[in-house]
Parts: sequence; C-alpha cells; structure tokens
Amino acid sequence: MNIHLIDSHAHMTDPAFDADRDAVIEACVKNGVKNILEIGCDVPEWEPTLELAAKYKGIVYPVLGLHPSCGSNYSEDVLARLADLIVRPEVVAIGEIGLDYVHMSTAAEAQKEIFTNILGFTKTVNKPIVLHARKNNDPEDWGVYGDMFSILKSSWMPGKTGGVLHCFSGLYEHAAAALDMGLKLGINGIITYKKNNDLRETLKKVGLKNILLETDCPYLPPQSIRGQRNSPLSIPEIATFIADYLGVTVAQVADTTTENSKKMFGI
Repeated sequence: MNIHLIDSHAHMTDPAFDADRDAVIEACVKNGVKNILEIGCDVPEWEPTLELAAKYKGIVYPVLGLHPSCGSNYSEDVLARLADLIVRPEVVAIGEIGLDYVHMSTAAEAQKEIFTNILGFTKTVNKPIVLHARKNNDPEDWGVYGDMFSILKSSWMPGKTGGVLHCFSGLYEHAAAALDMGLKLGINGIITYKKNNDLRETLKKVGLKNILLETDCPYLPPQSIRGQRNSPLSIPEIATFIADYLGVTVAQVADTTTENSKKMFGI
C-alpha cells in the first residue's frame, strides 16, 4: 500500500541514533513515513536539528524550543537566540515547550515563567506550538493541565497559530479543553499499552480529525518493542493499531493524520 505518514514529533539528533541515523531516515521514507518533525528542545540541540533538516530537506522539518526540564539553560540571551532562530523560514513550529511536574530540576514557577516568555513569540511569529505537559506522580493530581491551559489563555491568544498537545496522556476533559483552544492531540506508542484504556476511549471520542501521529523517539516505543529504542519506523504500527481500534482502514488514518500535520505545520 502506498501511504504517506508523518511522524510529528521525533528526536533523531539524540545520541541513540548516532550509529545509524541516516539508515533509519532512509528506511522511514521507504516504509511510508515520508516526513519527520525533528524537535530541538534544548540549546545544544538547535544547530544539530537545523543541520539534519538541511541535509534531508523536504523530509525532515525543524521545530525549536526549550523543554521545561531544560530550564537551567534558560537566560535572556538564550531567549533572544531562540527568537532569532524561530523566524527562519525552515523552522515550522515552536517547541517543545510547556510544563513538566516530574522532572523538577527547574521549579514549577520558573517553568511557568519560561513557558510564558516563549509563548510571547506567538504574538508576532505566526507558527504553531508544540506543547509538553507531564503530570506529577500523584494519580489524582492533574494540576499540570490546569496550569498549562491558564497560561495559554492569558499568553497565547488561543486559536491564532494552532498547535499540538504532544504525547497526550490526560483525561477526556483535558482533551476536550485542548480541542476547544484550537489544539490537536499528539498520539504515539503509549496508545498501544495495555493499561491505557482511558486514552483509547478518549481517542474514540475525539476522532481522527483531531490527532497527529508521533513517536517521541527514541522514547516511548509501542507495546511490541517495549524496552527497545523507538524510531519513526513505529509510525505504521501505531497507525495500524489506531485503525483496528477505530474500525477504519490504515489508509484513512494515514490520510487524515497526514493532512492534519501538513495543514498545521505548512509542509
């Protein structure tokens, strides 16, 4: 089957791919994963991300931001440098940015300030945002989503640029709130994990029109390769799982999610 799939969130500059990065990207194209959104989410990753995208122009597209767990690298000079980079035409989005209440090397209040400051770019730069929201380990505490949505409402001008809530793992109410703000949901290998029935039901409620496919590689491999390195080569498996669960064809999943990514990122 000749399908066109997109991995909307990958970390191919990660050292996990140093031995075979080119081979993996070439295999992706041959297996229907025709585009990869490469996320440079820390200062040392920005230039390698741009270089990889330049090497694979038309296949790999760069996204630049500062991950909340990398807040120790934040400064006014870093913010200014990021501002200069995100206006480059080849950079298709800002991210990943947001809040992480597990990796607290940067305190929550500092994370909120950094997140707010980077969101300020969207007032003048018409590019989508790629969001990271990770709750703490208390199963009853979903406060990270409330904090994120509050900041988005005050600092982002919801709906102006669009964006994706990457690696979505919240409740349906969080999905609904995100969609109401003009966001889409990034769905990756965790949808295949046996414990994630609630996430699968949320997917059924929101439908294909509201999701993008992603891997977050080299992290979060699908169930079939748990414990191994993930790569964009997992996208067809994720698409197949979703198709089977929703009772649609893989081609339908590919067509809809690819169109969603193309429209959002202008590729």
